[in-house]
Amino acid sequence: MARYGLRLLYGVIVVWGAFTGAFFLLYVVPGDAAGGLTAGADGADVEQLLAEQRELLGLDRPVWVQYWDALTGALQGDFGESIYQRRPAVEVYFESFPETLKLAFLGLLLAVVLGVTLSVVIELTNWKWARELLISLPPVAVSLPPFLVGLVLLQVFAFQLHWIKAVNDPSFGGLLIASAALAVAGGGSISQLLTANLRGALTSPYVETARNWGLSRFDVVVRHALKNAALPVITSLGTTVGVMVGGTVLTETVFSRLGVGRLVVDAVDGRDMPVVLVAVTISAVIFVAVNLLVDAVYPLLDKRIQWDG
Repeated sequence: MARYGLRLLYGVIVVWGAFTGAFFLLYVVPGDAAGGLTAGADGADVEQLLAEQRELLGLDRPVWVQYWDALTGALQGDFGESIYQRRPAVEVYFESFPETLKLAFLGLLLAVVLGVTLSVVIELTNWKWARELLISLPPVAVSLPPFLVGLVLLQVFAFQLHWIKAVNDPSFGGLLIASAALAVAGGGSISQLLTANLRGALTSPYVETARNWGLSRFDVVVRHALKNAALPVITSLGTTVGVMVGGTVLTETVFSRLGVGRLVVDAVDGRDMPVVLVAVTISAVIFVAVNLLVDAVYPLLDKRIQWDG
């Protein structure tokens, strides 16, 4: 169990690093929230208004003091108030979280289905030219950024076919298309790993035994080889979840969905530090938690791995 305790420590470091990186990156970006609050002001009093706003928001203090206050507050679950909405940043974040959770969960589900299906089809394909064509698809999918896939899907399904609305479609169809844009890269990554593992599994002795029993190629691949080949893929799901969480920002922006992605974009644009920090921290916590969960479940799926190994 010491190994999992060490990984938990690494997880804490990752969350702290994400929080710290977000704070200082936003701090060094030109401009601050005080400038946004006084954007409509003009005349000789602008500098005085800026100074008053910076003092009111605590932005006139040394950066290390601001960081320490933000960090100690976050450790107590208090990220402060949203500068523009004048409400707790945590409350603002969790108002948008359900929509993003649905998008990320459905995107992950589609990625798994897409990746597994493609890998199985590759192994069941007898024509060499078709197999080579299918094998080339996962690397292409991985290289495609979600926003580019989203723009293509938006053009086809919103502007050409008119199946969904171009802006914040609340229907399941709109959610499905947005999730598909998110799933392409994740599905490609899963298919790459699973295809390589399937090739190794299909040359193992137990698969040869299954073939000697007279089982069909489909039964050999799906019922026997796929089970063992999928184990390393389960480990990679932690990374896939991280990709999904990060991809929601661009995907929600492309499809104009009102979720955490749009919230973060607006918060960064307005230098709303509390909202940015709570969003980055919770995303890091989700990433770490999923990876720890995968590490804990993996020995249950593969008995060769010991809990104290």
